[in-house]
Amino acid sequence: MKPFKLFLYSLSFVTALILVLFALNVFPIPGTDSVVFIPAALLLSKGLGLANPLYYVTQVTDLTHTNRFNYYVPFYPYLLGLLSKVNPGIKTIFFICSLIGSTGLFLYTKTLTALLPQKLSNLAKAVALFSIPYTATYLLPTIGRPEGLTILLVFLVYLLYRNRKGVNQLVYNFLLCLLFSFILASQLICFYFCFLVFVTYELLNTESVVKVIRDNVLRVIVTIGLFCLVVSLSPNGLMPTIIGIKTHAALVLTRHDRSIPLFIHYWFLSQVNFGFLVLFLLVSGFYLYELNGKVKNIDAIRRWLVILIQLFIAYGIGKFILYASPTVYNATQYILPLSLYLVISISMLEKNSFQLPLKGLALLTYIAGTVFFMRDILLFIDYQKDGKTYDAAKAIVTPLMKSGKNVYITQSLWSLNENLDEVKIFDGIHFKKDDTIIVQQAYHPFPPALVGKCTIIYDWSTAEHRKFLGKSLSNRPQGYSFVICKIN
Repeated sequence: MKPFKLFLYSLSFVTALILVLFALNVFPIPGTDSVVFIPAALLLSKGLGLANPLYYVTQVTDLTHTNRFNYYVPFYPYLLGLLSKVNPGIKTIFFICSLIGSTGLFLYTKTLTALLPQKLSNLAKAVALFSIPYTATYLLPTIGRPEGLTILLVFLVYLLYRNRKGVNQLVYNFLLCLLFSFILASQLICFYFCFLVFVTYELLNTESVVKVIRDNVLRVIVTIGLFCLVVSLSPNGLMPTIIGIKTHAALVLTRHDRSIPLFIHYWFLSQVNFGFLVLFLLVSGFYLYELNGKVKNIDAIRRWLVILIQLFIAYGIGKFILYASPTVYNATQYILPLSLYLVISISMLEKNSFQLPLKGLALLTYIAGTVFFMRDILLFIDYQKDGKTYDAAKAIVTPLMKSGKNVYITQSLWSLNENLDEVKIFDGIHFKKDDTIIVQQAYHPFPPALVGKCTIIYDWSTAEHRKFLGKSLSNRPQGYSFVICKIN
């Protein structure tokens, strides 16, 4: 193996180990959306069904009022819950999340080393190199969203398609439908785009339009059948889940959190997918250039079908991705094939006036994202040195929650108590005299609703600004530091 490719593998291995280390220490502190999915996996692992008493939407979607997880397709928490039955617990679940992310990262590296041209410029080598730790920022295990799984599943579809000629056709089609059904049962929108891009390349690479249409109609039928089977086997069953999803979707698609500042934040400045907009635009440019070249050499029927599918893709981007700025995760879940496509496309650029700007722009984006991943590592070191760790916080918070029914926590501290019946999340509205509120330092400022209305009775906070070797890393701590307040 050539030294450069060996170095790529080594970098991927070290990066994967860091993701596992983060998971075992439940770092970074679980973000907002982890509370939507991970509690259901935790309860399932303990044999308590697929439910989520911590997410308010169950009050709308679950007509039985038993907090059933029926507001989203269930495969992600269902899979995590089943796998973590070996040792039920928060750390086990996030450890499994890290293994899923690490598997995707390793497959990305393996495919990248196989597809890179033999002769590479130093600039192209740098793009390939920095794409690995950059991608890791999308795979942080405690994000706790189903995209952590669909990132891997989408890439498996790509790998299966790439090796389609070496696989028995019956096996190929079964595996393809199985992966599509898992994607559909994990994240509905993911299937929409994945399938449309898949059919696009089917049309571009085959001569028979009839065969493509026939095969993919059959695949959709089998996929939907397998999807129904998977959802039916999940604890809440098919029809209650479909009804819950329909109710939830009606709420979600009316979101209005869309503006230019929000778009810039989530698509460009967010630390977990920094510069994604740049990569998305670069990949779109290469993709449209490729399509333009290929549709000229195919018959009219295939050409118009390809164009029609691209219109559906464009419609989907507007309808399912751009309708709200925070829903960038509907696009970032394709980061592995997107990044692979970009790196390979850039490495094969011939010498022309566009070569250096495109390579330079991609490299700067990958380097900037890598810096954020390195920042996470430094913050993890700071987190350990500071002592405001998951285990230390859990030892304080769990007994307090057990001691009284009027103890509330702010949202990202939910994982400190694995008995979810004792967890009550502070909503900033409903509180009364003598209630106890445990307020996290990470992510959010002190709740305005509590200012002047409470007394701090226990201070487990730390310095707001986090520094490493005298350099500022963050304006807020990244660990489990908190203060305990009593309502006056």
